[in-house]
Amino acid sequence: MTPETTPEERALVLRAQDGESAAFEQLVDLHQGRLFRIAFMVVGDRQDAEDVVQESLVLAWRRLDLLEDPAAFRGWVAQICTRRATDVVRRLARRGTSAAADEDLEAGAEAPANASSVSPSRATAADPAESALVNAQMSALAGILGALDPALRTCWVLREIDGMSYREICRVVDAPEPTVRGRIARARTQIVREMEEWR
Repeated sequence: MTPETTPEERALVLRAQDGESAAFEQLVDLHQGRLFRIAFMVVGDRQDAEDVVQESLVLAWRRLDLLEDPAAFRGWVAQICTRRATDVVRRLARRGTSAAADEDLEAGAEAPANASSVSPSRATAADPAESALVNAQMSALAGILGALDPALRTCWVLREIDGMSYREICRVVDAPEPTVRGRIARARTQIVREMEEWR
């Protein structure tokens, strides 16, 4: 069992696999926020991210019986979400559609996140000047992420936003660890270089 999976969560997965919809609803409550953060940081658009999460959860419910290890639910559902989000990015790239609008970024900034470098604190939100600065930083970061290769962006988001281990990311993106580490390193280098003016 991975450290992120509690015995209570594993029990919920087992109950949901037995067809108990209330147990799956509890799993949705536990994971919906983190799935939204993943989807939003990958696709860069609030509406698209919400659609990705909705589709991912529906697909997870339909395929839950295929999950062999209930303790792997966290990574499994993130994999579904990440693949859906990556598909959206590819589809938008083919159409030449641009990334997020400012209101999407502000809404994404208000969502709770694991990465303090990306999410404003409650105290910051009370100060309009600091809130404006954080929103500008979020906008800059979203622009940089939007310009990253989707494979780099996905690995970086899973590591820095969702806090996944390298091993979990390998399973989600179906790539060996050296590849995942390389993608994250290249993404970090580019993000740090581009965000230099915000230091």
